[in-house]
Amino acid sequence: MTESQLEESSKGLLRPAFWIFVLGLLVIDLVSKSWAFSEIGTSTPPRPILGEWLSFFCITNSGGIWGAGNNGGFTGILTIVRLIAVGVLILFVKRQADANRMGLFTLGLLIAGALGNLYDNLSAWMPWDLEEPGKVRDFVRVDFNVPGWWPEWLGWPFHPFPIFNFADACISVGFVLLITGLAKLRLNAESEDSTASSK
Repeated sequence: MTESQLEESSKGLLRPAFWIFVLGLLVIDLVSKSWAFSEIGTSTPPRPILGEWLSFFCITNSGGIWGAGNNGGFTGILTIVRLIAVGVLILFVKRQADANRMGLFTLGLLIAGALGNLYDNLSAWMPWDLEEPGKVRDFVRVDFNVPGWWPEWLGWPFHPFPIFNFADACISVGFVLLITGLAKLRLNAESEDSTASSK
C-alpha cells in the first residue's frame, strides 16, 4: 500500500463534511420538534398540511421508532440501546474509506436519527427541559385511506401510519438503503482502498 493510500484509509473519523452533515440533520430534527411542540402542542387536534393525508399532531413516545413498544416503560432500555448503537455506528464510520460515499451518507442518516431521539430520551436525566422528560417527541402524521383494490386480509398500515419525526425518517431511509444493497458498509477501509488500487 502506498503512502497516499495509507493516508486515505487512516482518516477515520476526521471527516468535517460528514460531521457537518450529521449536525445539520440533527439540528433539523431538534428544531422541528421544538417548533411543533411549542407552536402546536399535545392538546391540539391534527393540523392539516396537505389535506387529510399529511398533518402535524404532537404526541410523546416512550417506545422505539414508529411508536414500537410505546407505553411499555422501555425508555431506560431504549436509551442504553441507542447509546450503544451510536457507538457502533461511529466505529463503522472510522472504518469506511472516503470512496464509499453512499455508505458514509447512510451512516450519517443513522447516526443523526439515533442522536435526535437519544436527545429526547436523555432529558429524563439531563437538565434540558422537555414537556415529558425521557419521551421522544413525534409530530408528523400520515394517513392514507385504504384503496378499494387492496385485499382486506393484508391489512393496511397507512390508516393511520404511526406518528413519527425527522429522526425516524432519517433512520428509515438509512435502513432501506442498507437492506436494498444501495449502500454497503465496509469493515476495513484499508482493504477497500487496496482493492480499488489493484484494479
